[in-house]
Amino acid sequence: MTLTIQFQTMLSMVGMGIWLGMAIDTYGRFVHEKRKWNWLHFINDIFFWVLQGLIVFYVLLHVNHAEIRFYIFVALLCGFSAYKALFQNVYKRLLETVISMIITLYRFVAKMVSAFLIRPVKWLIMLIIALLLSVAKVTWKILLFILKLLASPFKWLGLLIWRFIPKQKWYNVKEKWLKKAGILISLKNKVKNWFRK
Repeated sequence: MTLTIQFQTMLSMVGMGIWLGMAIDTYGRFVHEKRKWNWLHFINDIFFWVLQGLIVFYVLLHVNHAEIRFYIFVALLCGFSAYKALFQNVYKRLLETVISMIITLYRFVAKMVSAFLIRPVKWLIMLIIALLLSVAKVTWKILLFILKLLASPFKWLGLLIWRFIPKQKWYNVKEKWLKKAGILISLKNKVKNWFRK
């Protein structure tokens, strides 16, 4: 390995050390530590460290064809220490700013979608339902009127027949009907009380 490649490897590993510090802080910001140990947290940690190892290996593969030397680990440690000493506070503030900007943008987009898409569709659906109910109400009234017109000859025929029925028979039929009607009314009241309860 030439001196140029060694120098490039050192610089790359210092940069990867800084990257590792940033990745650890970002991971800690989004995946909060839990007091109670659980499998999901353990699996997340394993995936995180495997991914970071693959990224470091990929960079090392492009710089010096993945030749591992002792100074590579020293350079990683130096980069990580430099990040902790110089860049950590700045990066954390920048990360919080970016997160708050993304949250603000998301809320703005959600409000715009709600104002220009969801609310108009909601009002349109409510208007259609109101129109359908109005049409159904008018149709029902027209049907009732037609039924009354159709039933009126039967009504007049019934009145005509009633005049020819003897009074005594009418009173017997009426008495039987009132008894049945009383049973139906009491049953109806029981059902109403049950629904109220």
